[in-house]
Amino acid sequence: MLSALALGAWMQTPEPSGELFGLVTGPAGAPLATVRVSLAGAALSEPRTAITDAAGAYHFTRLPPGTYTLGFAAETYFPQTRQGVVIGAGARVGVNATLASTGPGPASSRAAPAAAGEVMVRLETALGAIDLALDTVHAPLTTTNFLRYVDAGFYKGGRFYRITREDNYTPSLPNRPLMEMIQGGIDPARRSDLFPAIPLERTSVTGLKHVVGTISMARGNDADTATSEFFILLNDQPSLDFGGHRFDDGQGGAAFGRVTAGLDVVRKIQQQPVQGDQLRPPVAIVSAARLK
Repeated sequence: MLSALALGAWMQTPEPSGELFGLVTGPAGAPLATVRVSLAGAALSEPRTAITDAAGAYHFTRLPPGTYTLGFAAETYFPQTRQGVVIGAGARVGVNATLASTGPGPASSRAAPAAAGEVMVRLETALGAIDLALDTVHAPLTTTNFLRYVDAGFYKGGRFYRITREDNYTPSLPNRPLMEMIQGGIDPARRSDLFPAIPLERTSVTGLKHVVGTISMARGNDADTATSEFFILLNDQPSLDFGGHRFDDGQGGAAFGRVTAGLDVVRKIQQQPVQGDQLRPPVAIVSAARLK
């Protein structure tokens, strides 16, 4: 006859394990094979590793319930980390990633041609040039607003002053996952000359998304408050799209363009010394001008 202790152990049902899967793509949406995907968490006795297949897919199975950290690494691409991935008992969780190319050396500074309806702008910074393609077709109000600050010389003498990355940002899940970005603005001496704030162009209307390399306008707690400050993303942020709740109102931000060259410069700015989330010192914007 089994003892009560043995009987209890025999009757105990193991907690169902979970799964984690996803797709890894490059900046143009093409699947990336041979990406090394690492998984770590207190629920694991040791980290696990998977390699993406030809379709860019990875898959982890038999995961104990817990909170995990995902890492993505591949040659010629910037590494990416996703913290706070929660796997419940029996859950199937999908996490996709878009990796930004480091570029093939000097060629990474060459601008891609603008698509129809895009206006090219170059930001010359103390650490290098960043080329932007601004979407006048899908985000006309936001693009026009940014260009009037460019044309009036407001960004000459401006600076990138705020960054977020893994070591200085505390996620608050599920609404505010890790965000990797740099934020910049106009010459502080011209703050009194700001144009009026603009209406928010929601991503539900523009169809644009907050993904790696997106430039978007900074806004306050109220939706229609964007003026001159902007940020550039270094990881995907669906929390900033309409319906996401990084902003409590669920209205999201106003994506209005993309980096076509100089994403390596964006990453370099993001890795500069900080005090909290403030760059110390800020990185100067030497000039901003349209490109023909």
